[in-house]
Amino acid sequence: MTRFIILRLATIVAGWTVLAFTHAVDATELPEAEKPVQALIAALSEAFAKLDAHAFSMVFHEDADFTNVWGMTAHGRKAIEEFRRPLLEGDGSGPIPSFKRAETKVLDARIRFLRPDVAVMDATWSQTGAVQNGQDMGSRKGLLMLVATQEQDGWGIAVMHNMDLPVAK
Repeated sequence: MTRFIILRLATIVAGWTVLAFTHAVDATELPEAEKPVQALIAALSEAFAKLDAHAFSMVFHEDADFTNVWGMTAHGRKAIEEFRRPLLEGDGSGPIPSFKRAETKVLDARIRFLRPDVAVMDATWSQTGAVQNGQDMGSRKGLLMLVATQEQDGWGIAVMHNMDLPVAK
């Protein structure tokens, strides 16, 4: 069960195809300031679309941390990749969910630059089409928060936290 929980929530970020940003950056800096963070989000979306856990992990810095909704963590690219792999490759017939056919959308997102080399993003998301124990998991909603930093090897995600939110019935 613990493995299931870790794996289920390690990938809520998946499938970002629509993303609207608001910024805490001077308007004259907006286009250039947001490009690196937008590129990270685009890379996550592309990795999900290809069901590629390795590509997903490469968006994170080597020493990144991921925390799911129950406080379970993965530290480092390799652990994040292994967190993600069963969700992308599995069929959802057992306790580990499958997001192969899931549709995940960002409902609202905001980027704030704390410094020119540190950006924080939080986004609410919705998901349908995930399968667990052979059954559709229904509508889901959550909040994702990440910290992206520019290091010597470029921009990457340093920290990502995720949580489920109640779904209106």
